[in-house]
Amino acid sequence: METATLTKFGLDLDVDALTANEIEPRLKEFFSGRIANPNPEELMQSVKELEEQFSGYSEYQFARAAVLMQACDFARAREILTRLARELPSDSRILHRLAVTHLNMGSAQAAQDTYLAALAAAPSSENLRREFAGLLRVMEAKKLYAGVSRKKHRLSVVCAIKNEADDLLEWLHLHKLVGVDHFYLYDNESTDETRAIIESFPWPDMITYHHVKGEFGQIRAFHHAIDSYRNSSEWCAFIDADEFLYPVEGNSIRDVLDDIPSAPAVAVQWLNFGSNGHEAKPQGLCIESFTRRAPDDFPDHYVMKSIVRPDAIVAYLHPHQSLVLGCYVQEDGAPVFPIGGRCSVPKRKKLAINHYYTKSRQQLLKKRERGRPLAEGDPERIRAMEFFTLRDRNDVEDLTILKFLPELKKLAHR
Repeated sequence: METATLTKFGLDLDVDALTANEIEPRLKEFFSGRIANPNPEELMQSVKELEEQFSGYSEYQFARAAVLMQACDFARAREILTRLARELPSDSRILHRLAVTHLNMGSAQAAQDTYLAALAAAPSSENLRREFAGLLRVMEAKKLYAGVSRKKHRLSVVCAIKNEADDLLEWLHLHKLVGVDHFYLYDNESTDETRAIIESFPWPDMITYHHVKGEFGQIRAFHHAIDSYRNSSEWCAFIDADEFLYPVEGNSIRDVLDDIPSAPAVAVQWLNFGSNGHEAKPQGLCIESFTRRAPDDFPDHYVMKSIVRPDAIVAYLHPHQSLVLGCYVQEDGAPVFPIGGRCSVPKRKKLAINHYYTKSRQQLLKKRERGRPLAEGDPERIRAMEFFTLRDRNDVEDLTILKFLPELKKLAHR
């Protein structure tokens, strides 16, 4: 391979002058950041162009398996990882990736055996221990409830909230309108009218309310919901109070889910809405006041949230994505391998999430002051204003969700 190609990728190796033991860590460093890239094109290109010279190295093969996983070619990825695991039986990274591959293929027993091998190689790994324990819970529940119809709810929403009074009642009504039949709400010490608004919702039996004290409310909330309610709902959507999930086609989210009955989890992409030029909070409903959004190719539109079968959740990874037994799909049933809560090819013909992130400038400043669910003193707790202003995009008028406005007004003003 020519030196120019190596330099282009930032990998300047003289294969003839270095030993394999020297090359392997350099390849590991080179590929490690690219493997975590939610847009896998750079990794795919690197693997393709470096194949001739480096295909005999384990770190190259590890990266090639990652490419195949991102392409949802799990069978070929498994072949590579199984071979690597035989060659390097004490490498917990390889075993961990192989276990995840088994999970994506729905192979619970194979995943269990591989997790045990990985834990033998890295017994102090918290991630391995947590995922293995979650897999055992999933497997046990499947045995206990085999053939038993036990779900109380078809579609629930899990949401952690803090000082979200502005549009919370509208948010509840909209999601009831589009097919949600239960809400698990975790109130992280709100100081506004959040609690009173929840209590004013005309269908109190649809809400399970929890008051959460202390830091990291969202993380604790989602862990609690998964542990406590995994056998109560057929589907759970994990979304925030500024995210309005709705069917683009038809009137019910459940109709879309019925078309993909074997899926354990569905990735639904954001649409990022701006301020519409409002300085103060508008008088109207949120969905009628903020109708302009960023263009289709806006980077945040690759961000997804999850609708998951909770009894398939092996581990909660972060607010956008869980590790499940089986493979994530998109709205049309096509398999997808999200990384870091992002999908490389967004789809929004059947389902979408309108993300009203900035709203008016008045609401934006209030949101910024409230901060993120991080510890006191964390420099990322209060985001810089540039983070918000870059997302105040109003390029495209999008009125799709307004098909629900007439009925929503009736509910919100009853």
